[in-house]
Amino acid sequence: MSELIHENSIKIKLIILSLLVILSEACTTSPGGSHDSEPAIRAAECITSKESAVRKSQLDSGIRGQVKFVGEEENLSSITDKMSAYTIPALSLAVIHEGEIAWSDIYQNPNFPSETNLNCSSIFQAASLSKPVTMLAAIRMQSAGEINLDENIQEYLRDFVLPPGKQTDDNPVTFRNIFSHTSGITSGGYDGYSKDRPMPSDVEVLKGASGVNSPPIEVVSVPNEILAYSGGAYTLAEVALQDVFADEFSNIMKKWILEPAGMKHSEFTQPMITSEPHLIARGYTSSGTVLQGGWRNHPEQAAAGLWSNASDLARFLLEIYNAYQGRNSIFSQEDITSMIDDERDGLVYGFIVSRSNGDISLTHYGGNAGYRTGMTISLTTGNGLVYLINSDNGGSLGNELLLSAAQVYDWSHFPQVEVQRAQVSSETLKKLPGEYTWNGQIDLSVSINENEDIISLHFPNGDAYELTPMEGEQLDFIHSSTGVQVSFPRDEDFQSFSLYGQKAVRKQN
Repeated sequence: MSELIHENSIKIKLIILSLLVILSEACTTSPGGSHDSEPAIRAAECITSKESAVRKSQLDSGIRGQVKFVGEEENLSSITDKMSAYTIPALSLAVIHEGEIAWSDIYQNPNFPSETNLNCSSIFQAASLSKPVTMLAAIRMQSAGEINLDENIQEYLRDFVLPPGKQTDDNPVTFRNIFSHTSGITSGGYDGYSKDRPMPSDVEVLKGASGVNSPPIEVVSVPNEILAYSGGAYTLAEVALQDVFADEFSNIMKKWILEPAGMKHSEFTQPMITSEPHLIARGYTSSGTVLQGGWRNHPEQAAAGLWSNASDLARFLLEIYNAYQGRNSIFSQEDITSMIDDERDGLVYGFIVSRSNGDISLTHYGGNAGYRTGMTISLTTGNGLVYLINSDNGGSLGNELLLSAAQVYDWSHFPQVEVQRAQVSSETLKKLPGEYTWNGQIDLSVSINENEDIISLHFPNGDAYELTPMEGEQLDFIHSSTGVQVSFPRDEDFQSFSLYGQKAVRKQN
């Protein structure tokens, strides 16, 4: 399932896999406000240095799209203007440069006054960024001899019995294939639970018990054969780790990864209980409406339950980078190099791997209801970025932050795409809207704004990608923020389109 292999295409691959399933006033000091060359942490936990001020300003005002249209002047925007355009309340952002956190900041939209008390220590739902944090905690556990990533997972389960399926004694479900999304367990993610609903236990989630909004887990394909994004598999690992250590998952993660990595504001606690609720970034829908109760609870902590901020997750990424470079880290160099060597279809344990011009980078994305998140680190240069956005609209801004940082900091990954804009008649555009099934599995839809002659592609998680016509062999479109390309074959009377090499077919009425 890959037609393009740069980061954003593999990102959509990961998003689609998960859909089988399913972020103002800057608080950084002004350029003249710091007299030290070393980074300084302010009371609000924002990180800045005099050396970072120029590039920070360039990124603040230099947001561009994934796509540059040939012959057209590129329009740059500011982060705050983009937040206003996308109806985004808040953004937690950290930039990593040459193995150090160059700066971090909190951006807030004045149109959302209830969110303007946030600061750089405020926490957002990290969504699927929970997964690599959990996975690397388990790698530390294996190095300490507490678990064996290749042991049959059933050996670690005290009460829950994994139902019979495609697993065998010779080819069982293990921590390793769970973390690499090759366990064969039912694909899917989690919607979470509104705060007025009872939160089920982990075992109830696994069983799909009454009141649970996700199906029971099953081993539906042979382990180690198919890459299929599975939140349920991570919940199985969560239960196993709790059985191993006879403790709550949040305590286990605090001991094995959060405290060692210096992630002092991060929590896997569900439901989140805090004496300072004003420091929690509440989640918002794409229309700008706050979620009921502010956020949804996620008993599935390993898959989606981490609360964190950009600075903490940047510290986590730097532990990976330092280990890879053979520097002091909570991980060993062998831990990380062996992990990188276990690449499959451009992914390493959920991380997207980019290899270009001698550079190796890791990228991961996440999305819970009301939140969109992402992080990247070059293991070669120590350059990277983390964003957490409290809006369903955050995906586009997240992509633009990565692309724009690549331009400002001269990264070799996240390249810009150049295409030639095309003209398509209103009559032709009107033939395209409808409901489609992609790859025989996922329901997508195409809509049209007839007043502006614009079509949009809609994903099951609520993301909508406005498409621009471009020159190509067929009737081709591109999403300017992400570079996602959609192609309608002319000889099929626009009854289908291709997306990442797979076909979407119009549903019959």
